[in-house]
Amino acid sequence: MTPTSRDYRQQEALHRLTDILRCKWTLGVLDALGQGINRPGQLLRSLPGLTTKVLYERVHKLERYGLVERRAYPEILPRVEYELTERGKRLIQLIRQMRAFAQEWVDEADEEATLTEK
Repeated sequence: MTPTSRDYRQQEALHRLTDILRCKWTLGVLDALGQGINRPGQLLRSLPGLTTKVLYERVHKLERYGLVERRAYPEILPRVEYELTERGKRLIQLIRQMRAFAQEWVDEADEEATLTEK
């Protein structure tokens, strides 16, 4: 069977998703945005170890992929805020499911460890 253009687009979408998720900071940035943290300084404080350079690289990539929208306010002290798009909000739902799965995995491992200690 010959691949269709839809198959190629689907494969490209998976590559984009992999590109987004492979950076260790992307999930943290998306999660923080999902919790309503939307200013660059707030994001940096909420993710210890994240540098300004990496934060801007992440949010710009997320903007290019249509997951985050940047809003700049022309004030005396310029203000920038980031907000999840509808696509970003859908990805956050998936990330929360992944977190729940990871927590279940930890809980199961803790249970198994408790049982073997007895």
